[in-house]
Amino acid sequence: MIIWVVIDTLSVADKVAVVTFSTTASVLNDQTMLVRATKENKEKIIAAINGIIVNGSTNFHAAFTEAFNLLSLTFENESTTGCNVAVLFMTDGQLTTGPGPQEVIELVNRKAEEFQTDFGRKSTVFSFSLGKDADEVVSKTIACNTNGIWVPIEENKGFANDMTTAMSSYYKLYALGLGDGGNKDFVAWVEPYEFADMKNKTGT
Repeated sequence: MIIWVVIDTLSVADKVAVVTFSTTASVLNDQTMLVRATKENKEKIIAAINGIIVNGSTNFHAAFTEAFNLLSLTFENESTTGCNVAVLFMTDGQLTTGPGPQEVIELVNRKAEEFQTDFGRKSTVFSFSLGKDADEVVSKTIACNTNGIWVPIEENKGFANDMTTAMSSYYKLYALGLGDGGNKDFVAWVEPYEFADMKNKTGT
């Protein structure tokens, strides 16, 4: 699944949770807060992803409600890395159930403002529309409103490679400010990882 690409980009310097959605939404592994992206936790998440059964309608509002609840509890318990806050939203369909497009956009805008006001945390949404049948209007709007990036990805033989390239968009955006403010003297060591040729491992 494409979500593996996302999980593989994370290091122990990150915290993560995955929300799945169809007619309703739920958090994988019954997480109530974000967990550190250790090798063990990532393997548990990927195992849970492998067990997902795709069915039902498409409820964007439920998905974002679950995601923002996770973030709120994490902030309230001061259980964050203190770095950037990103919501990566991926869909291959159109909104078909639950509150409509405008309500979804308003929810995202409201929560982004609340996180900034209540916790001093800026949250950014990166949206990925997968395939020709995926929503573009809502996905693009919420990304733009939170200073994120929206990426449409065509469904073809190079779909996985296109997704990997698209995922680099949020790295590039965040990298622009990595040496600023509180991150000026920040150093993080991560677990060994494989190069793209799968022959060597290193750590940074």
